Amino acid sequence: MYVKNHMLSKEKLTTVSLQENIGSALEKINKGDFLSLPAFDGDEFKGILMKEAIYRYYFEIECVDRDKFLNDIKVEELYNDNYKSIKENELIENASYLLKEVRTPFLPVFNSKDEFVGILTHTSIFNAFSEIFGLDRGTRIVINMFDIPGQLAKLTEIIRKENVNILNFAAVDAKVLDVYRVILRVDTEDVADLIDKIDKAGFKIGEITK
Repeated sequence: MYVKNHMLSKEKLTTVSLQENIGSALEKINKGDFLSLPAFDGDEFKGILMKEAIYRYYFEIECVDRDKFLNDIKVEELYNDNYKSIKENELIENASYLLKEVRTPFLPVFNSKDEFVGILTHTSIFNAFSEIFGLDRGTRIVINMFDIPGQLAKLTEIIRKENVNILNFAAVDAKVLDVYRVILRVDTEDVADLIDKIDKAGFKIGEITK
């Protein structure tokens, strides 16, 4: 899955201009219930304006009239131009890691010509992984197994013989020595029979959720 499939395109964004006053920018932020907005100089993406930065600046400076602050201070004085970005053809997994590491409200997305095409938010990442894991479909089965060669092949062969469709499949470290957790989502009406076959094959069932 690629970033371009889950980003918010430039045309759908609410943005601010560097020459815009903070009052106007804050009105956009509050109207859309945003925490931040992309900042532009003409058509060029320049950085991120944070709601938190506006309030912090106002309360840190002394003896400033509120209306004067809102009208005279420009976005260019408060926006953050130190940002990380990602290409639209990169994998969504890379974007997830980057969002976590840099602690940013969103990642600006650029195409192969280095043109700004949109942003990728934390919500976009959550929706992408919800789609990957099929959270709205099938039955979720968690199986704990030892890290022994051939175990996964044995498990999937059992499921194949039962003519059950695997909607998605993930293996994660169970944080226990030589044990990992396999998370399956399967499409079958007879879950009990499948569970019985898996159990009799020697696998330990952890959880079952429809």
